[in-house]
Amino acid sequence: MAGRLIPLLTAMALVAVGCAEPAPPTLATETVAAALPSAVWPADPSLVTEVECPDLDPVRIAQTGRCRARIAGDRVTIDVVIDDQARTTATVREPLFDAGAAGTQLAERLRSDLSIDAGVPLTVRCEPAVVVARPGALVTCVGDRSGDLIDFEIEVLDDTGAWSLRDVG
Repeated sequence: MAGRLIPLLTAMALVAVGCAEPAPPTLATETVAAALPSAVWPADPSLVTEVECPDLDPVRIAQTGRCRARIAGDRVTIDVVIDDQARTTATVREPLFDAGAAGTQLAERLRSDLSIDAGVPLTVRCEPAVVVARPGALVTCVGDRSGDLIDFEIEVLDDTGAWSLRDVG
């Protein structure tokens, strides 16, 4: 997954004591950690949990480091690069599988395979919406054709996002 730029200019905190010379800016590492879920999975940041950034140095602005988080229960590593303006780029090391996109593909496939007219509502919802793309990861999907529900499982086959479909209903 390509790095995403996080607008974290608010992560800089200027500290001044009385009339003394102002202290150099510092990095609010908790702000960086709080912003990472939106950078990692903008469609639903709540899926990125338990974010920790122990490697970031609050005394320096420009730096690189690693953060950790959980996505659908799996621990992931996020490489973080912060420039001297506190602009932050985050890249998840592990490949991610976009189950929402797979659900959209599945709906198109169902519409074609079952000859469902374009005017008939058909939705496919998959959960969790994102998982680490590793062989054997499973995603549960429900197809809804005007109240007629079809249950499926998507099995991730490899770290490129290839998947196969299993009918469980």
